Amino acid sequence: MAVMLGGAGFYAATKLKQRLIDIAAHDLSVDRSGVVYSAGGVRDPVSGTQRSFAQLVHIAHRNFHKLPPGFEPGLDVTHVMQVPTGGQLPTTDGRVQMYPVHSFEFHVVLLALDPLLGKPEIRRYVIGHDCGTVINPDIVRGMTLGGIAHGIGAALMEEFVYDDEGQMITQTFMDYLLPSTHEVPEIEIVHHCTPSPFTVFGQKGSGESGYLGAAAAISSAINDATSPLGVRFDVLPIRMATIADAVAAAFGQ
Repeated sequence: MAVMLGGAGFYAATKLKQRLIDIAAHDLSVDRSGVVYSAGGVRDPVSGTQRSFAQLVHIAHRNFHKLPPGFEPGLDVTHVMQVPTGGQLPTTDGRVQMYPVHSFEFHVVLLALDPLLGKPEIRRYVIGHDCGTVINPDIVRGMTLGGIAHGIGAALMEEFVYDDEGQMITQTFMDYLLPSTHEVPEIEIVHHCTPSPFTVFGQKGSGESGYLGAAAAISSAINDATSPLGVRFDVLPIRMATIADAVAAAFGQ
């Protein structure tokens, strides 16, 4: 989304900016190379005259006679964004790279396990990620935290359960468990930025930065805690009852 829509938005905005400059230069009777664009308005630094954004919008939509020759009314622009590097020739194995950038992340989890109840308690959670240039820090942080919460649910709680006749018995949130603020710990985020050379701002994907590694990190932490007992879990979610039964069996109880 950031790579494709971000790029399309950038190039469309560039086209719109050029259109505003052309309209203003024509209305001011000056060459377009001599005007200055700032905050949506256009100014002639020689004479000091200018056209504000509101004035340019009014000309484009109402005063058609002030438009440059060949200009249609309105301020509509279109840009079709192609995948960067997607049009290159296939590699020797016949493939074409359709995703030009790669984000990176790591998850570190400190987890304590109650051997009797089988209840995992996340004591500390650190995630480091590199999504290139961060366009909006709040959105990136929100996606990261929300993804981790989703990953905690996938690792420990969330499951579609069916009875022997194939009927789903977890059809409402009364039966389908989701993590709450009690299960999601404070998350420490380590930011790193390596801009991509293939995108307009250096941005990469960030939507999956929390979710993809969370379930793997949590399940690995549980398996690390139970490894001295020879107990390993390879199916998600890893429920408390499953952990308690496996630990009890390992102790011969």
